[in-house]
Amino acid sequence: MEKSVVRGAKLVALLLSVVVGAESGPADPPIYKYDNYEMCKAMYDPGATFCIAKVNLGYNPVSNQVAVKSQPNLLIWSVCVQDCEQEMLSLSQCERLQFNYTKVKTTEASLGELTHGLENLITSCIANRLHRQHNASGSVHVEYCETTDVISHWVELLFLSTCAGIIGLTVYSSLMKDRENSEDSTQGELVQAFSIQRSWKNFWHLPTSKTHQDFRYIEGVRVLTCLTIVFMHTRYEPLMLPTSDPEGLQLSVLGRLGNIMTPTVVQVFFTMSGLLMAVNFLPEANRQSNFEWRFLKNKVINRLIRFLPVYVLWMLFTASVYGKLSSGPMAYHTLKAHSLPCRNHWWTNVLFVNNLPILDDFCMIHAWYLGADMQMFVAALGLLTLMWWFPNAVHRILAIATLGTVIILISVSYHYALDPIFRFGLNQILSGLMMFRWLRLLYMPGYTNLGSYLSGIIAGYAYVSITNGGYDFRDTKIYKIIRALSTSLAIAVPLTSLAFINVSYDLQPSIWMALATVIARSYVPFFVSVRFIEEIARPAGRLRTLLSKSAFCFLGKLCYIVYIVHYSIIKILYSRDDPNGTVDDVRNIERFVVATVMSFAVAFVIYLLVEQPMGMFLKAKLIRIRKTDKMQ
Repeated sequence: MEKSVVRGAKLVALLLSVVVGAESGPADPPIYKYDNYEMCKAMYDPGATFCIAKVNLGYNPVSNQVAVKSQPNLLIWSVCVQDCEQEMLSLSQCERLQFNYTKVKTTEASLGELTHGLENLITSCIANRLHRQHNASGSVHVEYCETTDVISHWVELLFLSTCAGIIGLTVYSSLMKDRENSEDSTQGELVQAFSIQRSWKNFWHLPTSKTHQDFRYIEGVRVLTCLTIVFMHTRYEPLMLPTSDPEGLQLSVLGRLGNIMTPTVVQVFFTMSGLLMAVNFLPEANRQSNFEWRFLKNKVINRLIRFLPVYVLWMLFTASVYGKLSSGPMAYHTLKAHSLPCRNHWWTNVLFVNNLPILDDFCMIHAWYLGADMQMFVAALGLLTLMWWFPNAVHRILAIATLGTVIILISVSYHYALDPIFRFGLNQILSGLMMFRWLRLLYMPGYTNLGSYLSGIIAGYAYVSITNGGYDFRDTKIYKIIRALSTSLAIAVPLTSLAFINVSYDLQPSIWMALATVIARSYVPFFVSVRFIEEIARPAGRLRTLLSKSAFCFLGKLCYIVYIVHYSIIKILYSRDDPNGTVDDVRNIERFVVATVMSFAVAFVIYLLVEQPMGMFLKAKLIRIRKTDKMQ
């Protein structure tokens, strides 16, 4: 009797599972679905073609709904073209017409990027698979097709010839250093600048001026901030790459807290830039007998010389051989998709407008920082010049500037109804455009980051004033209240954001949301600038002593180059992964270590061969001022 009851219960459970399965219908289509690339090449080589496409399932991508969990509207699939051809030929004529398939003969000439023949085939093939396997439909856009075309682009030839010229000039200069005719001649200046001995000596030289000694600890802050950025980019790279286990990318509470803090890390760099700019500009300006436009022009030229040589060289690398370092579906996501925009949109980087919301494609997306920094540098020149001209009105000038940065943040946040909280996860990447809008409209523009630069300028002005015998306001009650407020906000804002990060709501233009955005985008520069002010003309503690170590000073010289090259190196490390693999946290940590070591090693070589020699030569040609007047 008992056995009969058990069998009956099992039968009922089986029937219920069948009924539930029938009612639930086919499973949702996977976010990532990739045919086997190696098998495709092995079966159909030569002539095997592999294409990658984005599939929009038709959900509304522009809604202002902030949802914690939602069905992604965007899928990324890739197919073996030859398999697709066989699948479509196996369909009846009526079925082919249903998917708008028209057989087009694919020739060698059409195996380039997104030919119409392949686009029709891939679109029909994916539509057929969606319908048959998942009873779903959507619009298909072919992103890229792997091709056997090995013709070199002129950019590759330009990059290789540039590298050959730099190496040749370095070898010549190093051998001829002791035999140059005159340091005043162009040949003599080239030999002096590109001599490897000179660059090596400069790397190990540490300035001894009072300003450098007072702010030596900033090199430690710079290095730690740089390492944090490398870690963040290594950690986030798997979120943007195919995997067979997307759920494994979901973040823990600690991970979500890290996400909230992510946009604030680069603000530390901006605050340091404002600080160092002020402590160099104001004393130099006060030594000028009268105002000359050449003084400001030299500042801009100096900045361009600092930025452009390494920047342009790495753009050439990204636009050329970088895209050919690997092949396959992961190589497209990590290399080729980031190489092609540099051939089309390089001008936005050279003009330092790549951070503005004018284009959707990026050449070196992380280089938005340079565009923002250059824009704020020019704005800061104007502000510091006003402070120089009107020393008695400095407080009013800074108050007006502060009010202006707040108004800009409120206006942008209110007009575009932006979320005060940065949400970066799998759902945000695949389900709509809100994260992209947040980055383009609030995070990247220079005008929305002016508060960070201004915070540094205020700290720099305090340093110049206090060290030159001015009033030390740090013992006043109002300053102590400001100091306590900065610390309180540094603790409260991340925790409050974490409490609301799982809340779904509709974003509408709201003055309260705009004010929350101002706080979220200002508390870190506020805290950092107060900490800088605290260290002015005071004995160094243990932490400051540690950050002032020579090792940090040497590594700090490489941080700009590390920032330029690290993202490309991270992508190279991921370029040969299996798109159907799973996320491995241990491997990601290992890659952070490898990416860090490789980035600093590459940066050291570029420092010796490009940054130092090009900087010295261009400054000798373009900036004719005394060494004591140069921005250090």
